[in-house]
Amino acid sequence: MKPALPYIVLLILVAASALIAQTTTGSVTGTVTDPSGAAMANVKISATNVATGVPFPAETNAAGVYSILFLPPGAYNVSAETRGFKKSVLGPLHLEVNQIARVDIAMEVGDLTQAVDVIAVAPILQTESVATGDTITSTKLTSLPLNGRNFATLLILIPGAITTYPSNMSTSGRFQGSGSRPQVNGNREQTNNFLLDGVDVNDSANNRIGYQPNVDALEEVKVLTGNAGAEFGNVGGASVIMTLKGGTNSFHGNAFKFLRNEKLDANGFFANRSGVPRTALRRNIFGGTLGGPLRRNRAFFFIDYEGTEQHTAGPALASVAPAAWRSGDPSPLLTLGEIVRDPLTLASFPGNIIPQARIANPVAAKLFSSPDLYPLPNNLGVGPLGVTNNYMADARSRLSNHQADAKGDWRPSGKDTISGRWSNQPL
Repeated sequence: MKPALPYIVLLILVAASALIAQTTTGSVTGTVTDPSGAAMANVKISATNVATGVPFPAETNAAGVYSILFLPPGAYNVSAETRGFKKSVLGPLHLEVNQIARVDIAMEVGDLTQAVDVIAVAPILQTESVATGDTITSTKLTSLPLNGRNFATLLILIPGAITTYPSNMSTSGRFQGSGSRPQVNGNREQTNNFLLDGVDVNDSANNRIGYQPNVDALEEVKVLTGNAGAEFGNVGGASVIMTLKGGTNSFHGNAFKFLRNEKLDANGFFANRSGVPRTALRRNIFGGTLGGPLRRNRAFFFIDYEGTEQHTAGPALASVAPAAWRSGDPSPLLTLGEIVRDPLTLASFPGNIIPQARIANPVAAKLFSSPDLYPLPNNLGVGPLGVTNNYMADARSRLSNHQADAKGDWRPSGKDTISGRWSNQPL
């Protein structure tokens, strides 16, 4: 066992370095001063999550500076207290992923037991980082129109982002790996990087979004479009950081159902004028979320589910053999210089007509004599012989998808946080 110990230690160190690079949290920093503006050392600081009640403690150094790292995104109240001064509370402030929020605190002389002063915090400017981008909050995700509930559609609202295939940002593209994604600042769409709770969720085939959670389950989507930190140095386009919601001290959740049916849609003007019926589209998206405490101020859970059932229909074109060809008379091919030859002797058939005796394959004979299995042309084809796209049919397709997430957070002590997530989407 002893020879294996160095390798185990090395593996732990390598894993730890990888975990550090996964940016899923934010931080708060600032300076604490007295009424004269002098820095105050040894002031107890606490950033308390409003939803969970979990405190994250810190203390100012000799220069009066404090830093609280690895804070999950959410709303926080920042408090400062020391002997001889009133306890000050600033908040709530909303902290985003990868954000370094600066909150300076000016203390007032007074009794520590006096009433707490809760001071509203102005919108925080990003002064500790040069990264540019935007954040799509959960309110935007659930309030703005989303055809097919594909959050990637909202990415093109970010400054510098465009797409040449907006129609591909649909329900089917979301699940089948064919969906579009934005081109940011002139970069190719393959140069984006997508992360969910710090884990890479890119489709390795073409760098698409490999997994998209239910939008009701997303806390926020942070989009970095320029000057991103070294931890996002994998790509030249945008870094899209998705964060799943977590549980709180109160139970919360929702249920939803979205319906689309062609019977509720108006027909297009020209289609209606030509007597063409509405294209069939029946889509049902349903699901819900639930979160709450397992132990107040200590352990929390969050789960979500979303199901999608979609049925579509529309015209589809195909090329089939004309009736004469099925009986052995593809003689029109001669006009193109195409000669039909005997596969056994390679000799050409006179007039390009195949004798009936040579059509001996029972499978071919059955197909050629059964229009229900191999239909005859019903459409005016294109091309020199009119056999290309000479068959039109009503093609029907079905999309069925069911996905779920489960997340747990545990705060065993004031300095430790353990989180885990499980996501499932059958292929």
